[in-house]
Parts: sequence; structure tokens; C-alpha cells
Amino acid sequence: MIYNIAEFIATVSDCAILFWFLISSLSFKKIPTLLKVVLTSLFSAIMILNIVILNYLFTLEGVFTVLYLITLFSFSMIALQGRWWHQLVLSLVGLLAIFLINAILLVVSSFILREKYDDILIMRNPARIFLLFLSKLVLICMLIPVANLIRNKRITLHLLQSVIAIIALMVSVVAGITVEKMILEQLVPPLYATIIMVSLAIINILIFFILVQFTMQNQSQLNQVALQTRLNDDEKKLQESVQWSKSVRALRHDLSNHLISISQFIKSGEDNKALAYIEKISGNLPDAPFFTDTNNPTLNAILDLKRMSCQKENINLKCYIQKDLAPFDDTAFSTVFGNIMDNAIEAEKKETQKEIRLSLESKGAYLHITVQNRIQIPVLVDGKLPDTTKCDKRNHGLGMYSVMETVTQNNGAINIYEKDGWLIVDVLMLSQ
Repeated sequence: MIYNIAEFIATVSDCAILFWFLISSLSFKKIPTLLKVVLTSLFSAIMILNIVILNYLFTLEGVFTVLYLITLFSFSMIALQGRWWHQLVLSLVGLLAIFLINAILLVVSSFILREKYDDILIMRNPARIFLLFLSKLVLICMLIPVANLIRNKRITLHLLQSVIAIIALMVSVVAGITVEKMILEQLVPPLYATIIMVSLAIINILIFFILVQFTMQNQSQLNQVALQTRLNDDEKKLQESVQWSKSVRALRHDLSNHLISISQFIKSGEDNKALAYIEKISGNLPDAPFFTDTNNPTLNAILDLKRMSCQKENINLKCYIQKDLAPFDDTAFSTVFGNIMDNAIEAEKKETQKEIRLSLESKGAYLHITVQNRIQIPVLVDGKLPDTTKCDKRNHGLGMYSVMETVTQNNGAINIYEKDGWLIVDVLMLSQ
């Protein structure tokens, strides 16, 4: 009775660990929290119920393997993010981890206890219960770093790489099941079986390591190309903004002289000449009701443009700007400040209370930038901004990547957090 309870708890633990591994690696789709709980509970119950029933009908390990795979893959397809081949690869990784850990522990325990492999399987004593829960502990210790690596590094395999991984995993699972049957039928010594299983594990780890290295290298190259393209675009926009700002300021500086000329035309009854004169001096300059007046023309130009964007979207922009800022790299500042403000403006379009607070000041050798925008619901996932929700994910979502890279290159630091209904981006950049 005690062993049956322990075996059931171990089965539940296996299910919980596997579902946790998939959720941690892939993340839920954007569905209500209640639906997340319902789907996870439903598939967990299906897996546990089927395993309990199959315990009375089958003794073949392959039946359990197929059941595990179908249930986990179906759950991933319905509830989790990612492409189907990523979901299938991770489902197989979890299965193979369980199988290899159980098999290796049983083989090793047969040596230590001096019992046959099949005798270990039918044992009903404290030693067997200890092995059951030891396998779950080892499984957790193995899958936690894998999940963290996938989540933090955002590792994704291409279809061809995934196919290679799926073939390697399936071959390993079939080979493992075959070796286990050979042990039970005493066709191969446990020592040889252990060597085979350990070799299978090493081969799979090496395959994954090579595939991940290729993926990370390719992703790094793509990001560098995209970042360089973005930096070039930012620099071009910066020059255009500065030129626009200079034109506006020159117009403002000479405004009194222009008004005298226009007034003279009107007094003389030459209204057409007055209108032509106004059109000539205004050109195609957009309406700019606010002007930033600091010692840095780059900041003035960029902030004036962001003011107009905020005004167009009915966003209340509150600024605290130090006028006598220490000199800084214009291109780096444009990349960092421009992208952070663009993100804040884009986010506020969806809010009912649209407000952005900006603080910019010199702190010793550093330029301190703080941008806050209102949020109704939390947006950070594990303390990080989520991936872009735009359809063109290849070209979008690079803004914060370029910000991070630029801040790092300028010996700075960035902190993104939420507080009292505000999303806050806090940046320190080394001045020139």
C-alpha cells in the first residue's frame, strides 16, 4: 500500500516536472490565467489517469513513452508559444531525460545492492521508494539549467536543426527501450548497458551543443547586421532632426524681421505678396509648438520631434531636463534615447491615461536618462520586456537590443522595472 502511494506520487511528480519544464522553456500563449490553469490541470490529469490505467494493461515501456509524448506535445501546441518543432524537441528532451535517469539509476543501484535489474524493478521496500524520489530530484537538477538556458538565451532551432535533434532523440529513446529489454532478458550485462546509456546521453548532449552553437552564432550575426542597419538609420534620422531643428530655430530667431516685412506688405495692400512671403519662410516645416532649449542641439532636435509625436497621440509629456548637460556622444544618445521614447510613446497609445515622464541630467561622468510611462497591467516577464508583438518579428524588436548594445558599449547600465503603475527605464551612460 505504501509503495503504491509512493509510486503514484512519483508519477505525479514526473508529470509536474515535465509540464514545468515546457512552460518555463516556451512560456504560455497570451491567454487568460484561468485558462492556463485549466489546460495545465486537464492535461496533467489525462497523463496521470492514462498512466495509472496502463499500469494494469501493459508492461511495455514504449506504450508509456508514446503516451507521454502525445500528451506533452498536444499541451505545447494548444497552450504554449513556439513553433511545433521546438515543442516536439523539448517534449522529447523531457522524455529522454526521464528515461535515461531512471535506467541509469536502476543499473547503478543493481551494482550497489547486488541485485538483478529486473529484481530492482519489482522491489517493494524503502530502497525502491528512495530510488523513485532520487530520480525526480536528479531530473529537476538536470532540467532546471536547460530551461534557464533556453529561456534566458532565447535559443531557437531552425527546422532542419530541429529535425536532426528529433531524429537523434527518437533513436536514443528506441535504443534505450531496446537496451532495457535486453537487460530484462539478460542478453546484455548491466555494465555494458550502463556504458551504452551514458554514451547515448553524451552523444545527445554533444549534438545539442553543436546545434545551439550554430544557432547562437547565426543569431548573433543577424543581430549585428540588423543593429548596424538600425544605427545607420538612426544616424541619418539624427542628422535630419538636427537640420530640422536648426531651420526652425533660425526661423524663430529671424521671426521679428520677417513679421516687419509681412506687416509692411499688408499695410501696402499687397496681401498676395504677404502670403507668398509667409509660405517662403515657412516652407514645409511642421508645426512645432514647443522648443527644447539646452546646450545640446541633438537633444533639442530629438525631444522636439518626440513632443510633436506625443501631442499627436494626446500623450501628456512631462520633462525635467538639465540645460547645461555634460558633452556626450550624439549617435549613441540618439540610439538610446530615441528608441526608449519610441517604445514609451507606442505603449501609451493603448493606455487610457496617456502620460510619459522624462528626466535627463548629468551625474558626474555619466548621463542619467529616466523615462516613465503609465501602464494599467504589468508588462515585464521575469523582469524583462517581452518580445515584439508585431508581425514582422525579424525587423521589429531590435530597438531594445540596440539600446542594450549601445549602453554596454558606452560603459553604462540600464534598469527596467515596474512601480506603482509605471514602467520605468533607467539608464546611465558614460559622457565623453
